[in-house]
Formats: sequence, C-alpha cells, structure tokens
Amino acid sequence: MNRFNAALQPEMPHGSHASAHLLDKRRARAQDRDREEYRDMLRLALVILLALAGHATAADGEAEHAIRKVGILAYRGEEAAIARWQPTFDAVEAAAPGTDFQVVPLSLDGVRSALSRGDIDYLFTNPGHLYRMVEHARLFPMVSLRSDREDAPQTGNRFGAVIFVRADNEQVTTLADLKGKRLAAIAPDAFGGFEVAAATLLRNGVDPWRDLESVVFLGFPHDGVIEAVVNGTVDAGTVRTGLLEGAVEAGKVEAYQLRLLNPLRVPGFEPALSTELMPEWILSSTATVSEPERRAVAMAMLALKSDHPAVVAGQYGGWTTVPSDAAVRSLLQTVDAARPSGEDSGVALSGFLAVAAGGVPVTIAMLIYWRSRQAAPLNGGPAQAAFAEVRLTPREREILHLVGDGKTTKEIARDLGISPKTVEFHRSHLMRKFEASNMAELVRKAGGMLAA
Repeated sequence: MNRFNAALQPEMPHGSHASAHLLDKRRARAQDRDREEYRDMLRLALVILLALAGHATAADGEAEHAIRKVGILAYRGEEAAIARWQPTFDAVEAAAPGTDFQVVPLSLDGVRSALSRGDIDYLFTNPGHLYRMVEHARLFPMVSLRSDREDAPQTGNRFGAVIFVRADNEQVTTLADLKGKRLAAIAPDAFGGFEVAAATLLRNGVDPWRDLESVVFLGFPHDGVIEAVVNGTVDAGTVRTGLLEGAVEAGKVEAYQLRLLNPLRVPGFEPALSTELMPEWILSSTATVSEPERRAVAMAMLALKSDHPAVVAGQYGGWTTVPSDAAVRSLLQTVDAARPSGEDSGVALSGFLAVAAGGVPVTIAMLIYWRSRQAAPLNGGPAQAAFAEVRLTPREREILHLVGDGKTTKEIARDLGISPKTVEFHRSHLMRKFEASNMAELVRKAGGMLAA
C-alpha cells in the first residue's frame, strides 16, 4: 500500500497524532476544492443569467423600437407627404406601445411594389386606388379622412376633379370641345388625377381614349399638369379638387389665367368642381397588423380633435368611420368598361420596375442606350427634340444624370444620401414625363438633357 492510500486508512494505535494531523490536512484541501468548484459554478450561473438578461433586454429594446411603415400615395410630392402626415402618426404612437410609425411616400407604381414585397404595414390612399389594391393584397379599411375644417372651404369630406383650360383658349368652352385636343393628367390609374374626370367625360359623350388627340400623363405632383396648361403645352388638364386653389394661394399661377370646364355647384362643397364627388381618403392596414393594434390605432385616430397640433399641421379636420364604396365602384366600372382592352386598369409597372421584373439587367438597357448613342448625336433625334422642354425638378435631374451614368438604384441612393424607395419614386416620374416604357427608351429620349 502506498503512502497516499495509507493516509486514508482508519487511525492506527501507533502514531495516532501524526496520522490524524495528516488526515485533517487532506480533508481541508478537499473542502477547499469543493468550495472553489462551487464558486466556479456560481460564477458560470451568473454569467449565463446575465447573458440571458442581456438577450431579453435587447429583444425588449427591439420591440420598443419596432417600426410600422405607413405607405402614403404622395400626389403632392414626397416632402409634402412627410411634412403633412408624419405628425399625425407620431401622435398615435401611444396607441401601439413600443411602435414607431414611419411615413413612406410612394408613387402609384411604388404602392403595388411595396404591398407585394410586404414593405408597408399601413396604406393611406384614395378610395379608388384602395379598391384597385384590394384586388392584389389583403387590406383592412380602418378610418376615413375628414377634410372639412373651419378655416378652409367646406367639402363635406368629399373630393372630385376639375377639368380646366387656359382662360384665353377660345376653342375649348365645353367638354365636347375637347374632342381632338390634348389633355394632361397624372396617370391612367390615377383616381383623382384622371379616372374621376374620365368618368365625367364619358357621361358627357367624350371618350378620352378615342375622341381626344391624346392624353398626356405627367405623373406626380399635380403641379406639372397645371404648368402644362398655363404654358400651352396641352389644351386642357385635370387634377383633383382643391389643388387649383392651392396653386393660386402659393403664387404658382394666377386665378385669371385658368377657366373651368363643366363647372358644377354641389351643396356643402365649396371648391371648384367639374365632376361628381367621391368619399375622402382611407387608412387601411395590411395583414401584418394584428386586430388589437388595428383597433387601437383606429380609436386613436378617431380621438384626434380638430385643434390637435398634428391635425392642424396636416391641414385637415380629423377622422371618421369608413363610408360606403358604392359610388367608387360604380365610377370605376364606368371607366373600365370604356378603357381599351390592352390597357391595364391596375397600377402599371414603371419602366424601371418592368426591366427588373422581366429579368433584364439594367446594365443591358444601359448598353443598348450607349450603343444607340454612338450611332447618332445626342441632341439630333426627333424623340429627344420632342422632350426637350420637359420640366424636371432638381432631384429628378440629378437622378436622370446618374441613370445616364449606368448606376443602379442602390448606387444612386448611396450617392445622393436618400433611400432606394425615393430613387424609385423619382424614376417613376421620369418614366412618365418622358413617356418611356423602359430604361433604354428613357435615356434615349432624355439624351439631350444627359449631355447638358
């Protein structure tokens, strides 16, 4: 037996004191090891608990800062949409604790894309556009806008469209006189910017697709339509109600320069009007929003009073329950019945999106452009000359030049310090202004501006 085993044997009569002392030392060391192991286990448990607590805190932090994106049809432009509506959604954040609402301005094309990709949780748009989008996505109407307020012309929480010409245009005095003329509008699928006026034209014996020389679609914002009429680029234009008065108030046009066609007077509606009236815009949620959140947000919206700072900033009167869509459906049925069979009544893909959706890389479109550019002078083609007077905003001009350089949406967004969605928004406008169906056609028609 070796000495280590001997030390652990029962005490022997001889040398009992030395053996007991050695045994005590052994036991003490064993106890020290046990205590150290226990402390190590406590330290490990503490580390695990802290890690779990940190993970829970991070998860809670993420929940506290969850983002709900509110897609808004930006018919007055991106900056105007954010300035007008972000305060409202900031005001209702308390209804959804731990949620930040972010306004996302979108073009007509952008709304469908955002819904198909699941990029937005709420949609605020006109009832005609909403009716179209319900065919493509699950949307739940929540509340409707009350546009009436004390310091503005009364509307009865309705809107329509105006059809107008230059005051000195003696050739067009009635809707029937528009036959054979050029009409400016926003887009084929713009409810207040074309479809409402199209229904009125049809009911007055004028088919906008067959009787007019052409309908020129200029895209958002509506100001471009007003400018086109004032400048004589087109014979007539149509925009949603209230915008002519807004342009006059902003000093963009003088009231005496324009004249209304088919002027109507409807009790309770004071702005200029040429068409029938439709219910105001509607806020809807997508299927990503839970029923409790949807209900809480709707209640918070309905609770906003006319003197609330967010309501005052948005220049509206408050919110109300969702009205019947019977008038909207009837109008769209009238328009769709007359619409040429080859024209999509839904929101059409812009040229940029069509290129992407068709699997054709943008670089190929740019290669087509550069090859055609080598074959002919930039400012020598008839297509370029026809679009030489297209008016662009500074931002559109920047994006057009970067498109001409062959840059992708992400590259343009990075260079300009804006979001890819904002780039897409402006690309859509450029496609409409140049009447281009794809990227190659856009850069070809805008060749003169790209060379400037």
